[in-house]
Formats: sequence, structure tokens, C-alpha cells
Amino acid sequence: MIEEKHYFVTTLYYYCSCFVILMFVTPQILCFLSVLFCFVFFSFLFFFFSFSTYRSPKLRVLDLRQDAGCKTVCPEINTNSTICFRSCAHSEHSIFKIEGQESLSSSKSEAQPSRLPMELIVDISLDGTLRERNFFALLQNKVEQSLGSLHLCCRDLQINNLCECRHALSHLDLKCVDHLAVDESPLTEVTKLLSHTVQLDSLSLSKIACRSLNGRTFRNFITQLSRMDHLKELSLSSFCLTDHLETVLRELSTDLEFLYLPFCGLSYSDFKFLSECSQVNHLKLLNVNNNPIYWEDCEPFYYLLQNVSSTLQHLKICHCFLTDSTISVLIPALTRCSQLRVLHFYSNQITMRMLMRILELLTPLKELKQVIYPIPVHCYGRWHFQGSLDRQKVEDVQRQLNLMLQEAERSDMNWITYSD
Repeated sequence: MIEEKHYFVTTLYYYCSCFVILMFVTPQILCFLSVLFCFVFFSFLFFFFSFSTYRSPKLRVLDLRQDAGCKTVCPEINTNSTICFRSCAHSEHSIFKIEGQESLSSSKSEAQPSRLPMELIVDISLDGTLRERNFFALLQNKVEQSLGSLHLCCRDLQINNLCECRHALSHLDLKCVDHLAVDESPLTEVTKLLSHTVQLDSLSLSKIACRSLNGRTFRNFITQLSRMDHLKELSLSSFCLTDHLETVLRELSTDLEFLYLPFCGLSYSDFKFLSECSQVNHLKLLNVNNNPIYWEDCEPFYYLLQNVSSTLQHLKICHCFLTDSTISVLIPALTRCSQLRVLHFYSNQITMRMLMRILELLTPLKELKQVIYPIPVHCYGRWHFQGSLDRQKVEDVQRQLNLMLQEAERSDMNWITYSD
């Protein structure tokens, strides 16, 4: 048994080493060889855990997600239990459900299954590329060969153009998905997809087509949102919600931690609702890029920042038409954000005098480490566009800010800028 395990680990290490070496070849060859590697890897893995019927394999859950922050750990709640409590808990095909049923029937029959179930956890991106299609076809083939013993559990699913991915989606168990991202798709199709999910932690929608925010399609979408009682992250990018943000957020039953609303056409009433919305009072990240914040919007946005001052860590207010007068109203609320770590407010028309004042007032925020600031208006020519930018003036601004940071003993704070 020990020799077999050693052989498996050695062989797996060999294939992984070869795959790392292949990363230095051309992208075309890499695409082909990466698919070939996946085929060899899965074939070897499945053979190793299915050739023996007289003993139970140790490996039950294999996590192939690339995110280093994703970890699947089975706590030793019960040393006599073979169930992994970090496996998929919502799908009828998960080993959590299958082995739970088998343990109940074990007292009635001592017969052991010829092949114990195994769970494969992956992140899948349905982007229409050849590499993606080949990889997904390989996964599908291995699931079919397993005759039901291999459960494919996709935790993070990214879809580009939902209408072109219907066939692939028919082979996925959407009850496993906890992070879902959909781009460039009709809202009707998105709503149908959401109806098959069970426990989403994160939902990201970008460039979703919707004819009317007052029609049945939008109401059905809101109905699906209202049943998401575990949602912590919501991203609605390029999703025109002018005067309708309240309709979306008021139905949420949980407090959001991450809220992305770029290119949403937010109005005064939308910002006013955000300042009064209890579901966003504990935000860690707020992104309202590319939404104009005019003078009349300052007051509700000020109260919004004040409400999240004890939890907010990331704030993005770029391309918001901020001026000296508007941002001067927001500064007192910003200085109260004691947990703020990242601030992006580039591409706003701010003077050098205001920029220096902002730096002086933000240096006491000890958690704030990264700031991407706007290029001051004096660095441009008569017209405020890329071709009129004076690079020497930009360098002078950076030098002045670095000197101020040094005098404030905040060398740990990084202030940078870039032009669009």
C-alpha cells in the first residue's frame, strides 16, 4: 500500500514538473499540451482509484481550483466517519449525500460498493475558447466513464454569453456553484440560470440586456435575488439601474460585504437609498466607478461613507466627475474610515492644491496603504484629454507627493497615478 502511494505521488510530481516546463513554449503549443496533460492526469488518477475493489481509497475529495485562497479541509469531527464535511453539501450527487445514505443502509447490508464515490472540485470558465471546450469535454468524458462514482463539483462558474453555453450547462450541477459570473447575456436567461442555484455567495452580472426595469422579466429577476440568503458579494456592471437600485437591494435578506456598481447610471435617489439601506451598512468594498457624483449627490454619498466607516476597506470612485468642491464635502467622511486600505479616485478633475490637502488628511489612516489619485488639472493643456498631458508636470506632482509622505513618516503608503 505504501509503495503504491509513493508511486502515485512520484508519477504525479513528474507530470506536474513537465507541465511547468511546458509553460515556456508558445501559447499555441501550450494550449494543446495543457489539454493533453489534463487527459493523462485524469486518466491516471481515475485508474489509480478504481483498479482496486478490495480496499477503500483514501482520497475522496480532490480540489483542483487555482485560487491559492481556496482550501478544502475535512475536520476530524468523527474519526470513524468517511464523509468530508467540506464537500458539496447541496447536490444530490455529492459524496456528502451519497455516503450519508450508504451509512444508513450499512446496518441492513454488509455489501460494499465496487467503487466508492469521489468528488472533483473545479472552477470553470465557459468563455468559448478552444482550450475551454477541450477541457470541459475531458471532464465530461471522465464523469461518464465513472458510471456515477465521480461527481463534478463546480464552485466558481464564469459564463460569457449564456445563450452559447446551454449545452455545457446541461452537464453541470448548478447546486454546487457558490460564485457565479455572467457576461453579455439576456436577463431572461440569467433569471432561468439563477433558479437552479441554491446557495450563492457571490453574483456578478455584466452587460446584461434588459428591455425594461418595470416589466415581468425584471420582477422575476428580483424574485430570484430575494431568495439568496447567503449572498455576500454583488456586482452589477454596465447594468443600467437609474432610479431602480432600491428595487434590487431592498429584497436582499443578508448584509452585503462587497458591492460593485460601475456604469450603472446611479441617480440622486439611488445614492440616497444607499445611504439609508441597512443591507450595505457593513460593506468592506464599494465600487461606484463611472457614476457621476455631482454636488447634489454629495450629501447622500457622505452619509453612505459615514455608515460604512467602521468596515470599509476598499473604495473606488473613479470617473465620477468629482471636483474640488464635491470632494471637499466627502473628505470628513473619508477620514473616519479607519479600516480603509485601498482608495482609487483617479480620472477626476482635482487641482493640485486639493490633492495635497487630501493627502494630508488621509495620512493618519494607518491601514491605508494604496491610493491611485487623479492627475491634477494643471498637468493638462487647454483641453482635458490624453494628448495634451504634460509628462514633466506629472512627474513633479509625484515627486511632491512622495516628499509629503516622507515628511509624514508614511513611507508604507503608496500613492500612484496613471492616465487613461
